[in-house]
Amino acid sequence: MVDIGSGSGRFLMWLAKRNSSSKNFLGLEIRPKLVTRAEYWVNELGLKNVHFISTNAMVSFQRLVSTYPGPLMLVSILCPDPHFKKKHHKRRVVQKPLVESIVNNLAHGGQIFIQSDVLDVAVDMRNYFDDVSNKLVHIDSVDPSLPCDGDGWVLNNPMGIRTEREIHAEFEGCKIYRRVYQKVQH
Repeated sequence: MVDIGSGSGRFLMWLAKRNSSSKNFLGLEIRPKLVTRAEYWVNELGLKNVHFISTNAMVSFQRLVSTYPGPLMLVSILCPDPHFKKKHHKRRVVQKPLVESIVNNLAHGGQIFIQSDVLDVAVDMRNYFDDVSNKLVHIDSVDPSLPCDGDGWVLNNPMGIRTEREIHAEFEGCKIYRRVYQKVQH
């Protein structure tokens, strides 16, 4: 699993701890200070299946995941920086080249989990992934037991572990917009 914009890494560390013998986790974070802190905690906890790299995922995602010998089964992008000003939208992490790289490297049956507490950002991310709908399907068409609202937003976090931002947003009374896609073979 790769978490793009892993922040302080707690979400990924919880997942790694829960799946310590079966899965590997990689956090990509552009802020070096957060990566240093996350790696410190990983060492303190003795986790061997999670690592963090300070990098710009828009530039390095393809190079990093193409060298991994196993299948890429899950990519998450959770509450990325919204860059509210229109002139800064180009700085948003979800852009067409990154989406194409994610989809091209994702294994058949692999999933993409996107989430934001800012509707504009969530819709923007959804639109980018919907543009490759010939390779992805929304999770409700694969797993109808996953509750979604009328607009296709997943109502509950399917990972079973909430992010720090998610906890904060819910405490503040903000809605969380989630979408899960699964790669299909065409």
